[in-house]
Parts: sequence; C-alpha cells; structure tokens
Amino acid sequence: ESAAEEPRVLCIIQDTTNSKTVNERVTLNLPASTPIKRLFEDVASKVGYMNGTFDLMWGNGDNVTDTTPIDQNSDKTILDAGFEPGKKNFLHLTDKDGEQPHIMPEESGTTDDSVQDRFIGPLPREGSVGCTNDYVSQSYSYSSVLSKSETGYVGLVNQAMTCYLNSLLQTLFMTPEFRNALYKWEFEESEEDPVTSIPYQLQRLFVLLQTSKKRAI
Repeated sequence: ESAAEEPRVLCIIQDTTNSKTVNERVTLNLPASTPIKRLFEDVASKVGYMNGTFDLMWGNGDNVTDTTPIDQNSDKTILDAGFEPGKKNFLHLTDKDGEQPHIMPEESGTTDDSVQDRFIGPLPREGSVGCTNDYVSQSYSYSSVLSKSETGYVGLVNQAMTCYLNSLLQTLFMTPEFRNALYKWEFEESEEDPVTSIPYQLQRLFVLLQTSKKRAI
C-alpha cells in the first residue's frame, strides 16, 4: 500500500552524447525513494550504455548553467537530490570525462550481429553469402525472419504518451507490402540529411525491430 501511495518522479533524459547520429530521449517514472545509483542503472538499461561510462546533468530551464554532473555514488534518493514529484525533471546524458559512453555488448557476442544491426535492408536468405542480388528479390519470404523464435518480437519504448504512434509503427512493420516497399527505397545522403529523413529513419527502426535481441528499442 505504501508503495502505491508513494509520489512518482517523472524523469526525461535527453541523450546529448556524440555516440549516436540522432539524439534520443528516454522517460522514466520512478518512485520518489529511488536511490540515485538505481536511477543510473535504469538509465543505462534503457539506453543500452554500460553503467558508469556516462554522466547525467540537470537539463531544466532554470538549471541549464549547472554543469556539475549528478553524483552517481550518492546515497541520496532522487527526492533528496532535488527531483520534484509531479513535474517533468529534465536531464542530459553526456559524455564522461570527454569519452563517449560504452555501448552495452550484445549477449550473443558474435561479430555478425553488429553488422546486421547497421545494415539498412532485409536480411539475406538463409544460406546466401549476402550479395546485393539477395536483397532485391521479389519473392523473398519474411516469414522465417519475423517469427523471431530466438528473442520474441521486439517492442518500442514509450517515449511519454506515444503508445498511439508505437501501435501504428508496429502495424506498418507487420504489413509485408509496406515493409518491403520501404526496404527497396534507397537513401541518397548527398541529397538529404539522414537525421531529418523519415523514410531513412523508418528503415533503421524496422531493421532494429527485425534483428535486435533486445526486448524493446
């Protein structure tokens, strides 16, 4: 009962590091008694960084000039550290000591997975060597890939009230005609910024939904 009645603290963390092409934002809704150490653990789990390789700084409008990182080793709760229940608490995830955060290694430990995650397009047919022709076949079957028997289907993290959009994106991903058409689209970097290209970002998202071993991205 006491846990249910405890005030909740909404934390919105903006990834401002140089390790990603597109800055990402994650949201945590934590009990006010959450220790600072646990906050860092939860953030690391959400963004896929190794804990201890990044800093968190205040990102609220009134605290932009405060560049002192939050003390990860503090014994305080987030409430005692100045987080406000019932309000949006903005934080910036930054590089630590001038170094980019370390990406959490995939559990499989195979080198092929990292290449697969970066590839924009459908996976090659089983037994193929990955030549270009394998990726434009009209008769390519996605059924075996999309069964995701190893990890189960991959979810989308709710970025604060984006459930309606997540549902739409998952529906489009599970529509083969739309997914295949999107994979055939080719991005011209010389003509468009990848950060603002919606088809390009959708391609990246769909590939992660198709190949990631995480529960959600």
